[in-house]
Amino acid sequence: MTDVRPYTSRAIKSTGLLDETRLLLRAWRPGESAADLRRRVRDEGLLGKTTAARAVDVVTHVFNQRFLAAGVETTKCIQQLLQVRGAGGWFDHVCFLLTARNDVVLRDAATRFLPDCVEAGRTTVDTASFEAFLLDREADGHIPKPWSPTVRRRVAQHILGQLSDFGALTKPRRAGVRTILRFEPDPVAVAWLAYDLHFKGVSDGAILEHEDWAVWALGPAAVRENLLHMAVPSLWELQVAGSVAQFTWGCHSMREVVDVLARLDVR
Repeated sequence: MTDVRPYTSRAIKSTGLLDETRLLLRAWRPGESAADLRRRVRDEGLLGKTTAARAVDVVTHVFNQRFLAAGVETTKCIQQLLQVRGAGGWFDHVCFLLTARNDVVLRDAATRFLPDCVEAGRTTVDTASFEAFLLDREADGHIPKPWSPTVRRRVAQHILGQLSDFGALTKPRRAGVRTILRFEPDPVAVAWLAYDLHFKGVSDGAILEHEDWAVWALGPAAVRENLLHMAVPSLWELQVAGSVAQFTWGCHSMREVVDVLARLDVR
């Protein structure tokens, strides 16, 4: 099975940690490595009274995997957007996507596990249900070296915790039960992703079909609806006829995208 993407247990090291992520992104200096940022976190107390070991985990397993792995230019763009628009739903949703790009377990939780639950008529999930999903994925070859029950439970707990932090699930109630929420990505996040794909060379038609949208529970029809809703000349104009899509892009760099989104009233 050459297309199997192996699962890792990296989720155990983090949950959403959105407040910490915002603090680090504001403090990050373009070009700064994870090692240099870890040093400043320790020396300058950027994360307050957190322990040294915890600070290392947050930088290494959250900020590094979420942002630095995406590249300096992507990180600079999101940092600039954070400066001009402030924190909000858009930031949480971009973090959700970037995390899912680098952790196939989270991606599959969002794009396979939750849709399967909804299709089966379920409105809630719990740790045991996601553990069962992981066992199925293990049988499909996604976990070449089987996890112990303890590791499997911890991964399940942390992945569900991330889905709650990012807005796909509620916080747990009794017995760890979480309600599945209807996920609606923030328009700023939608604009960011469309341009991120565009500048990576994804064709106009392929943008509407791209797998990243599924992390936000959007199928092709919903993607088209969201992009048409945001179509203004300063961002883009979009023509769709059947399966053919053509954008007229209003921005020629991510810096221009940030400038437009800084002043655009998007809802």
